[in-house]
Amino acid sequence: MVLQWTAYKFTEKLGVSGVFDDFTLDEKSDPGTIEELLEGTKMTIAIASINSNNEIRDPKLRANFFKVFNTDFITARIINAESGQGAIELTMNEISNELDYNYLIKSDTLFLNTNLDLLLWNGKEAMDSLNLVCYDLHKGADGISKLWPDVDVSFKLPLQ
Repeated sequence: MVLQWTAYKFTEKLGVSGVFDDFTLDEKSDPGTIEELLEGTKMTIAIASINSNNEIRDPKLRANFFKVFNTDFITARIINAESGQGAIELTMNEISNELDYNYLIKSDTLFLNTNLDLLLWNGKEAMDSLNLVCYDLHKGADGISKLWPDVDVSFKLPLQ
């Protein structure tokens, strides 16, 4: 299982990706169809396990984003699934919102993708905090320091 995220910096919107190394998935013993497998499934993500493969960036993400964001764990619950799409309830910063997602099965692996807007979880203060400590690192060719509020999330689950 792999849970990957991509956040964006610079006016040019350059992606910075990573994973969460520690998350739990409530698996069903006999799910039946893919829709039955997905619907009601819950995931808990430990933000301390954020891993961007950058030893300087990761502590800043923990201290200057997630601590300000008041989030130690992100929880997700799949509300529904039908014909390659559905809705997820995502909770972080003590706020729950629904997100649309897409899914597909390829070579016995489930791929699920969504995009979230951090502003829907009152993420501006956390984004500003991270951008302040990474100000020069978030400057693009135009000299503007920018951190985008949208984050792409993908989940890959081998099926048996």
